[in-house]
Amino acid sequence: LYRYRLGDVVQVSGFHNGSPKLRFVGRRKLTLTVNIDKNTEMDVQLVVAKVCGLLVESGVELIDFTSTANLSTTPGSYVIYWELSQIPAETGLLAECCKRMDESFMDHGYVLSRKAHSIGPLKLCIVKKGTFRKILDHFVKDGASLGQFKTPRCTYNEFFIQILESCTIERIYSTGYC
Repeated sequence: LYRYRLGDVVQVSGFHNGSPKLRFVGRRKLTLTVNIDKNTEMDVQLVVAKVCGLLVESGVELIDFTSTANLSTTPGSYVIYWELSQIPAETGLLAECCKRMDESFMDHGYVLSRKAHSIGPLKLCIVKKGTFRKILDHFVKDGASLGQFKTPRCTYNEFFIQILESCTIERIYSTGYC
């Protein structure tokens, strides 16, 4: 258990000589949830990976990303922040990526809530180049190890979100489930 942290969610997947075999499920606080939905860090990574092909075809690279659940609005919604190598020239590409990500979340609670409009449209925020570096620099300055810091794929850290919001240069709302 030395590899796990307090708050990690594990599942007993079987037993070996009377000792439980554990399967890592996710980290508490690294789950997006607004209503009855629960999407893990891995779910977010899979959704983003699905649309990265569209970016690559346009010669755009996804440098880094994270997400949060915005509960300050009614209804609440998911927000995904992307730092890109460049803004795509193709009109509508980011809107298409946003819509596809929204429709790719497979959690039954998310799908039902989006169809019932109890979760708002997914918001894709494009941030300035260097935003995630600015976040890394802040955490290293506060004592985090440069080699150990990993951008969380889901965050509720208010300072982190403040930096992301202040560096946002474009906001796109999903048209899925309309």
